[in-house]
Amino acid sequence: MKELDSAAELVEYLEGFLTGARKERIREILGQRTRYITPVLEDLVDPHNSSACLRSAEACGLQDVHIIENRHAFQVKSGVSMGSAHWLSLHRYRGAMDSAQGDQNSAGATEQCFGALRKAGYVIYATTPHRSSISLPELDLMRPAAIVFGSEKDGISRYARNNADHCLEIPMFGFTESFNISVCAAITLYSLSQKLRQSDISWELSESEKLELRLQWARHSLKRSDLLEANFRSTARTGLTARNP
Repeated sequence: MKELDSAAELVEYLEGFLTGARKERIREILGQRTRYITPVLEDLVDPHNSSACLRSAEACGLQDVHIIENRHAFQVKSGVSMGSAHWLSLHRYRGAMDSAQGDQNSAGATEQCFGALRKAGYVIYATTPHRSSISLPELDLMRPAAIVFGSEKDGISRYARNNADHCLEIPMFGFTESFNISVCAAITLYSLSQKLRQSDISWELSESEKLELRLQWARHSLKRSDLLEANFRSTARTGLTARNP
């Protein structure tokens, strides 16, 4: 409880340097944030696509993005992501990342990620146009959902396809087999986010989660927040010493 009180005091202190409009905006967005749905990006290659996926996740109010790097390092392009990574919680799982020697089925990081997701209670859905059991409009959100999106060229890995709880497809009505990865992510995440918000499911963040993000976002919003924090802690220590000579 003391740690929580201390964090709350630090948040209040830092937010004192923000404008009223920024503080209100942070509280408004926190009220719409959720961890109930989370995207999983497996071995994306193109920074434009990686960045667009982050932007879509943030715009849909999804807080966590899980990033799998078996063969390719995840990179973003700031002009496309529009700074969205600053407001997200990115969870990275790194493998050998040797695209020259590794094959499409390298799966060490994917296995780590799936283990973490299952421990957190997620049902894992792998997006693929090849072997599908669930159409996007039919996906049941009675349990938290992790949606896996694969690389632009190869799609999801064999491990992801074989070890996901379900495969998921977006219905297509033309000759084209699938959407571009960033378009697929945008459609899927927006559709599921809307379905979740229209349901009776309790999808909101806890108060402790909101406090943690208020601190993270206040730090990002301020220049040299580290100096402000140092001043806060120094003042707090001085006050404690004065009370306990």
